[in-house]
Amino acid sequence: MTTTAVELAYEALVAADVEVVVAVPDSQLSPLLSRLAAGGPIAYVQVNDEATAVAMAAGANLAGTRTLVVMENSGLRRACETLSRLILSHRQHVALLVSHRGSFGEANWWGIAHSPTMTAHLDELRIRSTGVESIAQFKDALDAAFAMLGTGQCSVCIIAERPFLQELKGTA
Repeated sequence: MTTTAVELAYEALVAADVEVVVAVPDSQLSPLLSRLAAGGPIAYVQVNDEATAVAMAAGANLAGTRTLVVMENSGLRRACETLSRLILSHRQHVALLVSHRGSFGEANWWGIAHSPTMTAHLDELRIRSTGVESIAQFKDALDAAFAMLGTGQCSVCIIAERPFLQELKGTA
């Protein structure tokens, strides 16, 4: 039996000791979110707003829980006030996994603007980021992100690039 890309991504989260995922539904990351919702050692909390997801993750982090926020990159704009208040004012940092809507090859007209605003918001909020192009890169990116988050100096963002998202959906 072959292990699917979704299972490999899920196993990378488990291996990185992620305890809680707080997510806003995202069609691009839906295979991974469905796997998280199916149960296992990672608690899955689905919310309807990115600012809520960020606030919940910051609270869980304060309690010593390794938490990851999952959203589409457009959610950075929705969560901007909460992110800026928590990160810049209170130094309550979070780890994010965002799908890269609007990258080169985007087929939806409404998705194009999400890419440049993502980059600008990450820079403005001083959130360190890296892109992952494949499931094989995901575990190392998670380890690096949580090591950097552990310094208490910055928030981190893993950007799920188009090849990673296609691999998750089995269309690569």
